[in-house]
Amino acid sequence: MKKKILLFTLLFTTIIINSQTLHFKYEKDSLKQSQIISTLAKELLTTYKNDTLAAYFDNKFRIEIVANQYQEAMNSLDSLRAQYKSYGDFANIIGIHFETYIKTKIKAEKTNTNFTENYKEVFEGLYSKVDERLKDQVSQVFDTNLKKLEERFANYLLKIKDKEKIAVNEARRLCRLQASLLTYKAIIPFTKPYFEEQDSNFIIQDSIMITTRGHSKLSATLIRPKKSTKPLPAIFVFNIYAGDVDKRIAKRAAKNGYAGIVVNTRGKRLSPQDIEPFEHDANDAYDIITWISEQPWSNGNVGMYGGSYLGFSQWASVKHLHPALKTIVPQVAVGIGIDFPMHNNIFTHYMYQWIHYVENNKTTDLAAFSDTKKWSAISEKWYKNGLSFRSLDSIDGRPNKTFQKWLNHPSYDAFWQNMTPQKEEFANINIPILSITGYFDGDQRGALYYFNQHYKYNPKANHYLLIGPYDHPGAQDSPTATVQGYKIDSVANIDIGALVYQWFDYVLKGGKKPTLIKDKINYQVMGTNTWKHAASLKEINNGELTFYLDNKLTSAHYSLATKKSKKKGFINQTIDFKDRSDLEKLMEAVKTPPKILETKRLDSLFSKEGGTVFISSPFESAFEINGSFTGQLNLKINKKDVDISIALYEITPDNKFFNLSTYLGRASYAKDKSKRQLLKPNKKESIPVSNTFLTSKKISKGSRLLLAVSVIKSPFLQINYGTGKDVSDETIKDAEIPLQIKWYNDSFVKIPIKKNY
Repeated sequence: MKKKILLFTLLFTTIIINSQTLHFKYEKDSLKQSQIISTLAKELLTTYKNDTLAAYFDNKFRIEIVANQYQEAMNSLDSLRAQYKSYGDFANIIGIHFETYIKTKIKAEKTNTNFTENYKEVFEGLYSKVDERLKDQVSQVFDTNLKKLEERFANYLLKIKDKEKIAVNEARRLCRLQASLLTYKAIIPFTKPYFEEQDSNFIIQDSIMITTRGHSKLSATLIRPKKSTKPLPAIFVFNIYAGDVDKRIAKRAAKNGYAGIVVNTRGKRLSPQDIEPFEHDANDAYDIITWISEQPWSNGNVGMYGGSYLGFSQWASVKHLHPALKTIVPQVAVGIGIDFPMHNNIFTHYMYQWIHYVENNKTTDLAAFSDTKKWSAISEKWYKNGLSFRSLDSIDGRPNKTFQKWLNHPSYDAFWQNMTPQKEEFANINIPILSITGYFDGDQRGALYYFNQHYKYNPKANHYLLIGPYDHPGAQDSPTATVQGYKIDSVANIDIGALVYQWFDYVLKGGKKPTLIKDKINYQVMGTNTWKHAASLKEINNGELTFYLDNKLTSAHYSLATKKSKKKGFINQTIDFKDRSDLEKLMEAVKTPPKILETKRLDSLFSKEGGTVFISSPFESAFEINGSFTGQLNLKINKKDVDISIALYEITPDNKFFNLSTYLGRASYAKDKSKRQLLKPNKKESIPVSNTFLTSKKISKGSRLLLAVSVIKSPFLQINYGTGKDVSDETIKDAEIPLQIKWYNDSFVKIPIKKNY
């Protein structure tokens, strides 16, 4: 969802500022001022540069609008869209409101007519071609608060009015504001009544307040089809990301013949309560569903869907299952305490960034969330100075209660467990469920945690899984044709949003089950252009390959051997946590992270800092890897704990690297995520490897497997210094003695496969 919002707003702020200045004159007369800015724009076009093509074209087409160079502006907008071609249909609607303005200007010039005569035809022609799935999102960019935009423009002029020359950065900013003002002033007189007429087909209530049993007040948006004459089933979305998206989600439900209701979590939008993410959603959801089922427009049946946090909130909702809740469709569901804010008990810097995204105001703070320069600076300072993880908010200068509260629970303890179903609560969930996630979804482990726990405690659960080559946003609505360098198979490019409503029609209206959902497990095998189906996760594979981490060195790597060495041995490795000379390299690497499919050698995996690399012999025949790899690391360290990273790659016959699966884990929690069990220094220990990312892919004849095993030392994750203290409180002062680790050659991994390919 966040990526799609970013695509629309295109808040590119990184620019190249050169020393050149441009002539400027402030005029009180708005017409004269507009002419001066137009001349300024033409001069700016001769000097403007940017290292990032997306940002370059995003600024360039706006400057060209102000310079009255409309055909050039259209060319630059097309070039901008080309930078996002992997986003499919979304790329084609970037800046569509500007496109209607530009093309109307071009047509008016060619026909020697005015703007008003031509805009209706241009707008309707472009809007009619927009995919139905995107029309509600597109409608939002055609509207703005014109008064506030005019105030922003006027205030910026006042800021620079006494200058005879302004910097390139200031000129760019001025032109962006002018382009928006010119566009919206011209189009709103038509688009505002057009979309208001569209809304006339619905009953829209956007300021409903729902009071819970605990007297908390929650803000809700309700949209129903006006033509409906009888009570309807309701689609309920429990959303922390309050904003314009609420109306879009609710309207989509209404368009599909449901009452759409989006309720924001405590403290968001109109709610007067404190914002406390995750903590109260289970109890609040029950009260919301009670309220929905009692309304005259409701037929008493409720379904839920949504992704990420909205996936979590569905699992919170079934902790105390309400009789009116008939189905849920959790997509890329956050596994609270499982994969966020800690992944296998390792906290990430991203958690702090996300907290500010949802807590800074009553909606969301996209500008703060997108300020990568700021977040990188915090991580860099933290890493460089070896400060405690707990000090991140102090480095930022903004103490944060939520951040500190979460850090006080490094185990998967009652604090986290109280937010979602546990044991017998899973056993009581008998409603039909469709879980959706992707092989490249950062919250896949959360989604599969709920799925596996449900079947563990309720073997007869009516729970289906859909999983394919999707990342976090792709599994929520519309997959992209290319995911981080990997072009997905054509059969995987499905309309997930439409499938969700097919599921609701099946459960809530007695319709047909979606054709793709043929069994409990529905998975796309990458590289085969086929979907496969199985009754359980155990049945997606029929064998396994066991590989040992042999200490036999071959060229620049060790052997991933099919047989355990008869001679006991180990690989020695030293990690000096006190050494921060790698900071620049690590910060630079995050700017261009490895893709899923890399066409160049992954040097970081083969370097000393990257860890220890094991590579198998080429395979003599093709097969499928289906499932999550497991294993056991037998090791000895001179400390009480260590954090470990494992990456599994396929090296294709043409030497491309495909990231199949990853693992991050803290050794002291590997056996029990709810109870820390410290290692004994200088004693050989066995660390189980589980909770790795599931994948499904055809492995070609001649391919090899690469396993990279490393100790985590990163500016973006907790650093476990191994003292046995709370890792959040450790600092570089705990790094006087380097970590000494021995990786024993009886360590192994087990790769689940499908034979007889």
